[in-house]
Amino acid sequence: MLVFEREDAQSDAWLWACRKLASRCGGTEMSHSNSRSSHSSSSSNSHEIHHQDVLVRTLQTELVQRKIAELEPNLIVIDRRSASRSREVDALCRWIRTQPGGNYPIILAVVKRNLLEREESIVSSILHIGYDRCYPESGNLGSCLSELLMLEASELQSRQRLRLAEASMTVAAVTRELVTVTDGHFNIRYINPGVERLLGFTADEIVGKNMIELYRCEAGNNRYDINDAAQHVLTNKTKEWEGSCFVRRRTGDSVPLYTRMIAVHSTKTENETPDYVLLLQEPPPLFIDKSLSGDMGAYDFYPMPRSSLHSVRKASYDVRSVGSDGAIIRRQSLARLHSMAIEGPITKVINIITAAQESSPNYISQALDKVLDILRSTELFAPHVAEVKGRNEDPVTTDLVGALLLGQKQPGYIRRSSNETSLKSSHSQLYSRPLLPSLNNISIPIQLREMLENDSQWDFDVIRLEKLTGKRPLVWLGMTIMTRFEVPRTLNCDEATLQNWLTVIEANYHSTNTYHNSTHAADVLQSTAYFLQRNRIKALLDPLDLTACLIAAAIHDVDHPGKTSGFLCNSGNELAILYNDLSVLESHHAALAFKLTCADDRVNIFKGLDRESYKVIRQSIIDMVLATEMTKHFEHLTKFINIFAKPFLRQDEDQYEPPEIDYASLNTQENIILVKRMLIKCADVSNPTRPLNMCIEWARRIAEEYFNQTAEEKAKGLPVVMPQFDRQTCSIPKSQIGFTDYFVSDMFDAWDAYAEVPELLQHMKRNYQFWKEQETMGVTGLPPEHIIPLTPTELVRKIEFETLAECKETVEPTEDK
Repeated sequence: MLVFEREDAQSDAWLWACRKLASRCGGTEMSHSNSRSSHSSSSSNSHEIHHQDVLVRTLQTELVQRKIAELEPNLIVIDRRSASRSREVDALCRWIRTQPGGNYPIILAVVKRNLLEREESIVSSILHIGYDRCYPESGNLGSCLSELLMLEASELQSRQRLRLAEASMTVAAVTRELVTVTDGHFNIRYINPGVERLLGFTADEIVGKNMIELYRCEAGNNRYDINDAAQHVLTNKTKEWEGSCFVRRRTGDSVPLYTRMIAVHSTKTENETPDYVLLLQEPPPLFIDKSLSGDMGAYDFYPMPRSSLHSVRKASYDVRSVGSDGAIIRRQSLARLHSMAIEGPITKVINIITAAQESSPNYISQALDKVLDILRSTELFAPHVAEVKGRNEDPVTTDLVGALLLGQKQPGYIRRSSNETSLKSSHSQLYSRPLLPSLNNISIPIQLREMLENDSQWDFDVIRLEKLTGKRPLVWLGMTIMTRFEVPRTLNCDEATLQNWLTVIEANYHSTNTYHNSTHAADVLQSTAYFLQRNRIKALLDPLDLTACLIAAAIHDVDHPGKTSGFLCNSGNELAILYNDLSVLESHHAALAFKLTCADDRVNIFKGLDRESYKVIRQSIIDMVLATEMTKHFEHLTKFINIFAKPFLRQDEDQYEPPEIDYASLNTQENIILVKRMLIKCADVSNPTRPLNMCIEWARRIAEEYFNQTAEEKAKGLPVVMPQFDRQTCSIPKSQIGFTDYFVSDMFDAWDAYAEVPELLQHMKRNYQFWKEQETMGVTGLPPEHIIPLTPTELVRKIEFETLAECKETVEPTEDK
């Protein structure tokens, strides 16, 4: 900004120099007139020094002050050549220095040349007024331009850095985070008030002292402390460290703080000692409240997650768009929650957030209001499919995911036309089915015996077993697995009762279903048994838990109609009416299984249990069967990941190894229930993790079942749950890719982190690649159905076995007298 009393050669020279410099920096030329304010703004290199050149042809104090307040210039050139106006000009300089931020602009005084040549003391008195430099009067254009260039390269950039540094210090002084700045040897140079409040130190006490010695915790506690973080910063190429570490307070106790430590180098050479080290730490919300009240004590608080700052904050919101002025009133009304005598966990969480809001800035309080609104919803873990990004979004996948997650939202009321009639449930005729005869007297063919000996292998081919047993794989495989796990001993029943029970359960699976039949039940049972052999699971579950898992696997889809719950609800099926459209199929599977079991002592495998044991195992079985409902998939998965998967996930190579896991702390009743839910869920949808030939066969079967449902819905005029599953147009590869993306991949990654099943992940990756290749080639169908090759001897044995089985089925069952 140029402040001259009149326009002359001197003002023209400065104006030309400003134009020239602005032009070199990408600015635009300006015109000038009396009290003009034409601007040209540009950035100078990386320091972004803006050239706003204004020529004010007057020394009227009020006008000049208004222009300075409006423009906030970085450089002010004032004409001080007139001795009669020197007092007025000096008053203007003093006024500038007294304004907020008045120490930042450079004020240059243009003085008479002979004044500087005559008395040297004059310069000192002028600088004492508040000027930064004195420029001897000269109309030479080059002289003015050179002066500007020197100012920009030196003092202007320094003032800009100083202004930025002071702004940063102001922010650090009011932020809730703890900010510590040290030199390259970790000697403390600055701490903000957050450090003083939380750690108890004052700036006068610790500035100049070594941060490592001051903050370091007692040795031998097997926890990350500030020294570990410092060593990592000095040795790691990124010169940064993020994670939770313990810091010692003035009282001697240690606190866990989520910490980010950054080494700052003024040059590009990073192999040397850093110039500064910046330490940013986030205190837990509860600890903030304690520190403000002065009650620090031996306060217990939750350990912070040791993950990246990005992952911790990825669910952030634009705080400018949430909340309102009414939020303060709402927070005050929530204060009464603190007085509740009985609190649920979610109430405690809401209380913690509400307490944190009381001492938070308004924009943070508004964001926390949004958090509270989310926590008060009834579907904390249910995803909104339309908002999921980065997933396969083709129509086939959308149909499949929408059908499986139908329970998230209820469709609008649909008026049924007169030609739509309620479909009668078939479960009323179930009890008239004849029980299958006992298999005690049937000799097991060598081929079948050899196959059942490999039932503990993941590549066990249940499709082949289905063919060898004449579509009765559940009895044969069930007896083999359950006797191996000593289920009869746990239940205090004989093997004949167990065999009768398996026979009844298998008889109530629909052999006409292409997918949800007893072969699927046998497949899930075999998967469950495989998982129960994993070391971590064996160590967690007792014999009653193991038995409950196997029984739940066997019954989890009994009497499945081959239609989805959406179909049953839309058709007014008796089961949908009975269970109020909620968990219709899963509720029916569990209820019918227990009804069949308790109907006859000859099949009642629970009759030898005492009342308490029966209650425990019944509750466990029902819970596991209900967990197979896909509408609760993400709720169970999220809980499992937070408790079980994260502690076992391997850290990056440049991070420290996680502390040894306390298995005893995981052995709680709630965690055992969660593991059993995940176990049966993984077993239920394990088809994409089977060897490719079985994966293809299961894909064919489930697609066929969905095709049949779509065709029946169209024929009966019912709402079509999955329109894309039309036999003529559906792409099977796309449906498998979408199912794996949405449901299978994340779940088995988490399951492998805990149960250690890498073989399954290898199969899943190979199968996924196969479906991708099929999609790329434009294939919509499937390869030919997998056929098991039989040798002549095997064929003869199979015929003999099937003939014997058919003969036994014609024998009427007799009762023991």
